[in-house]
Amino acid sequence: MIGLRILPMNSKDIGEAYKIEQLSYRTPWSKAMFMMDYLLNNNSRYYSAKRMGRVVGFIAVWNEKERLHIVNIAVHPDYRRKGIGKRLIEFAIQLAKREGKKEIYLEVRVSNIAAQMLYKQAGFEVYRKKPNYYDDGEDGLVMKKVINENFRD
Repeated sequence: MIGLRILPMNSKDIGEAYKIEQLSYRTPWSKAMFMMDYLLNNNSRYYSAKRMGRVVGFIAVWNEKERLHIVNIAVHPDYRRKGIGKRLIEFAIQLAKREGKKEIYLEVRVSNIAAQMLYKQAGFEVYRKKPNYYDDGEDGLVMKKVINENFRD
């Protein structure tokens, strides 16, 4: 998408990002959980996808020793299918590479085929299944992309 910028999230963006969270998930993070992760988790980093000054999507990652964990990603419903999710994933992959991470991973609902296809197009593979991973009992899939081929867990 032309004019899209991905930047570290600032305190002005967090409210818009949380609204996108609510519009995007059946069981969104609570506002307290969202804010605590953004404000208090030293390993957490949030990035806004902005177009014409408006937050249209975001991605949150946790910085682990050898891995980058995508813990949250969402695009506003009005801006979906315009390549923003793809750009956010590519941004996270480049971030992992720059920081010398060995892999990048995430969890996704078994039923979220569209997201799984997006991640597969970016080179992620299903690593394992997590039974009853989500609050509503749905299974999750762990998907990962190896950044450094010499790394195996």
